[in-house]
Amino acid sequence: MKNFYVSFLVVAGLILSSAAVSAQDLIHSTLHGGNWNDTLTWVGFKIPGPSDDVSIEGTVDVTGAECNNLAISANGILENRSYNNYTLKVNGNITNNGIIRNYPGWYNLYLTVGGDLINNGEWSNSYTYLVGDVEHVLNFTKEFSGYRLELVNDNGGLIDANTDITFKGTKIDLNGGTLKLPAGGKLFVYGEWIFHGKITGDNSEIHLYDNAFLERVTLDKVAIKGIVNVFSSVILEEPPVIDLE
Repeated sequence: MKNFYVSFLVVAGLILSSAAVSAQDLIHSTLHGGNWNDTLTWVGFKIPGPSDDVSIEGTVDVTGAECNNLAISANGILENRSYNNYTLKVNGNITNNGIIRNYPGWYNLYLTVGGDLINNGEWSNSYTYLVGDVEHVLNFTKEFSGYRLELVNDNGGLIDANTDITFKGTKIDLNGGTLKLPAGGKLFVYGEWIFHGKITGDNSEIHLYDNAFLERVTLDKVAIKGIVNVFSSVILEEPPVIDLE
């Protein structure tokens, strides 16, 4: 019994130690923020690296950086430095509850994302690339208004929407991949286009507004609602429904 008790304490201690390490792996910015590559921007003065999970709590500007998972808090802002275009590479997921944008009036913020996009705030930076041979999940409660969202995968790739999704002024390039809508789900596109891929669903709908159009897209079990602009070939698979509302 004594040996069992000692073993239990050792195992429990290892679990608690592991949890503590995991908690320490999350690097928080200060409320004041600053440049990503400045130690003063971060609580604990550690600049995040490729394996670190990061929480943005203030205004943080990027001059080229990499992290694992990224979360922007309700008071957080992520943007590029004002004097050039810069890229942030996120190997995991991005959860945005604040603002992701270009520095106002100056150059562009590029994001490469290896995981999922969760957007509950303002997401309006210029370029977001979904990379890697993985399924990327979209979970939006707010619209996505970045200039371009592009799936980058030599094997086609898959974007799986868990919610209704809205794009405003966004060029959506599927690059031969597939966008899967939830059963009964809706895709709203305002302006710009969806290009080169397949959109699948189950009694799902796509709504196009403000001269949004489709180019080289196959729709499978997705009904088209409203006026549809077609730039080049669009294939309607089951059911081939167009509702002019």
